[in-house]
Amino acid sequence: MKTTRTLLLALILGGALAGTASAQTSISAGIHIGPSGRASVDLGFFYDDLAPYGNWVQRPQYGWVWTPRVEQSSWRPYEDGHWAWTDEGWTWISDEPYGWATYHYGRWYDDPDYGWEWIPGDEWAPAWVSWQESDDYVGWAPLPPSVDFRPGVNLNVRLSPDAYVFVPSRQFLAPRVRDYVVSRAQYGQIFPRTRNVTRYNRVNNRIFNQGVAIERIQRVTGRQVTRYQIADLGANDRHRGARIVQNRVTIFRPQVQNVRVAPPPDRPAARRAVVAQRQQVRTQRQEVQVNRQQQTRQRVQVERQRAQNQQWQAQAAQQRAQRQQRQAEVHQQRAENQQRQAQAHQQRAQGHQQRAQAQRQKANQGNHGNNGNGHGNHRQKPPKQ
Repeated sequence: MKTTRTLLLALILGGALAGTASAQTSISAGIHIGPSGRASVDLGFFYDDLAPYGNWVQRPQYGWVWTPRVEQSSWRPYEDGHWAWTDEGWTWISDEPYGWATYHYGRWYDDPDYGWEWIPGDEWAPAWVSWQESDDYVGWAPLPPSVDFRPGVNLNVRLSPDAYVFVPSRQFLAPRVRDYVVSRAQYGQIFPRTRNVTRYNRVNNRIFNQGVAIERIQRVTGRQVTRYQIADLGANDRHRGARIVQNRVTIFRPQVQNVRVAPPPDRPAARRAVVAQRQQVRTQRQEVQVNRQQQTRQRVQVERQRAQNQQWQAQAAQQRAQRQQRQAEVHQQRAENQQRQAQAHQQRAQGHQQRAQAQRQKANQGNHGNNGNGHGNHRQKPPKQ
């Protein structure tokens, strides 16, 4: 084992030595190091490596697809983990042991019978998602196999709102976005207000996931977004997930050789994960039906709540109108009282003025009477005898 590691290190550091340019050295079952120094696998490696975490089933349209074994019927891709801004755009850092493969290669499809299925692919990307955003929310959903991309062109993706994961914009960079995922019952109100911002580019033969503008995320979160550099992670650590060390995100991202390989039933490691279609369909269909029933109940509850809110709003509006009417009546009554008080004050002032005039007239008459009697009654006293 030590000799193998030494030989591998020599090949990586020294590149392809003369005479070994086309050779490949196996470092574990199904993983090879090619002339470029990068790890290389084929589609069979997906069959074997994902077998402990799900089931393989053959579908007429897509061939062999993988379904994860999960406990929750409401499970969706790209929900257990978080986002990081890297030199290749928005990169999904999964908390699930199979995330190195299912969130960076291939496509996802929500089968009405099986639920979520992953279709293997051979091109790596930081994430294969459709982006939607509004002023208050950011959402993403796995791209289906029918969607390809043209570099530098916004993808016009039409997916069901239930396929998306929505979080408040300010929580987009949370280390566990699952803790902030909005209830699906609210999607009917959120999704119509969102806009499509799905955009991929190809830079130096690498896929760049543009998606949501980083300036907007920095504005709503109120902090600078760190930009990391993607680096290769060792194959032995792939199930532990990507790692963030200082300014680097290390991810296991081998080159995938699109060659013919044995299907899962013919592979010892994957055979145990192959489930009979009838059994798989019956189980998955039951889970899908339960999930849809839950969604229907949630929608009914939302509609009831919405109707109740509208009724409350109507009652509140009616109460406001009644209060405004009462206030108007009070203002009118107050104005009438003030008018009556002004009239009464004016009448009192007129009464005071009339009494004052009467008193002055009476005083004037008294003065004239006194003056006349004084002149007529003045008599000369008789002389004393």
